[in-house]
Amino acid sequence: MTGDSTTADARVVTACELLLDDLDAVTLEIAQLIRDDEPYYVDYMSRQQLADAIRPNIISSLQSMIRDEANSPTVARRTGRERAEDGVPLATVLHAYRIGTRYLWHELVRHCRPDPHASQALLGSASILWHSLDMSSEALATAYRDIETEQNFRDSRFREAALAALFSGVTTTGRGLADVAAALRLPKVGRFVVVASDPQSMEWSRSAESAERALASLGVRSVWRSEADSELGLVALTKTYRADRLNRYLASITTGRVGVSDVFESIVATPQAVTQALLARDAARPGTNVVMRFDEARVAALVTAAPELSVGLAQRTFEKVLDLPSEERGVLFDTLEAWFEAQGSAADAGNLIHCHQNTVRYRLNKLAQLTCRDPRNPVDVTRLYLALQAVRLLPEQTRG
Repeated sequence: MTGDSTTADARVVTACELLLDDLDAVTLEIAQLIRDDEPYYVDYMSRQQLADAIRPNIISSLQSMIRDEANSPTVARRTGRERAEDGVPLATVLHAYRIGTRYLWHELVRHCRPDPHASQALLGSASILWHSLDMSSEALATAYRDIETEQNFRDSRFREAALAALFSGVTTTGRGLADVAAALRLPKVGRFVVVASDPQSMEWSRSAESAERALASLGVRSVWRSEADSELGLVALTKTYRADRLNRYLASITTGRVGVSDVFESIVATPQAVTQALLARDAARPGTNVVMRFDEARVAALVTAAPELSVGLAQRTFEKVLDLPSEERGVLFDTLEAWFEAQGSAADAGNLIHCHQNTVRYRLNKLAQLTCRDPRNPVDVTRLYLALQAVRLLPEQTRG
């Protein structure tokens, strides 16, 4: 018979009906074959559960033979959705389909073999069975991937919400940060740091996944989130991968400013560490490539944390200096910065900026005259230092 007929040869129909009459035994046998060939199903479901799951597919395949036309892929689509939701690998599901179809074919051949005419008729209908397998496999795979895409979308949205909660400390689900950390597969206690960098300032910062992979290759667990003005990361340190090693690694890949918080031991302290890391990053001069630890940036962090006060201090302290031409102003600020770095030594400051110590003294005296601040007075020194930090860290605001 051909696919244009309403039913297959009567002898093929009889063979199919015999299998349908013995459906319980057929499905159990196929279930066992699948479990033997695909160990995944041994842990996934019992033999009887698997037999019940494949029953609609067996019925659909045999009915397609009886009608002598490819079956509707409705059952296959449902199977694809269900297996995707349960997390069964697609290749495993498709292999199970082939095992079942192969068994049905062998059983049909066995029933038709005694009658040469029945065997000949079965060969004429063989294309229906295998065409149905192809159609079902395609429909199953499409439905499976649709569910997989939906799951990935849900997972990515959940992950994004979890990361936002972790770094901000604000959850919209009522779950605590410890629960959020568990969802992200992070330990609740340990030794952690938060890293904050300028956007796109690290080699792998184009995606959170690449950042995690880069550190995971070093045996370090981390999670990352891209925000409008920063890249944020929580890094779980280990006994062999401590903060100093992380800092060296960050320095080797950064092309901008990176701030690192103090080490903390409870995951619930992450939001406070985010503040530290951002303050440490902002304490570095804009446009520089540097890894700044919060412990090293506390004074500068005070400046950036109160920008209005800091800008006011700088403008009031350096009012006359800021009116000078750009080049002259820059020379005076560079000299003052070198003098601070040299801990008040004119000779060492001169070495840093490649000039004679007397030149350093001359420039400092000029600054003292312009600012009415004496570098020998501790109070004036403190004011000059903070005002200089404001000029370096907030250049556009301080220069109006």
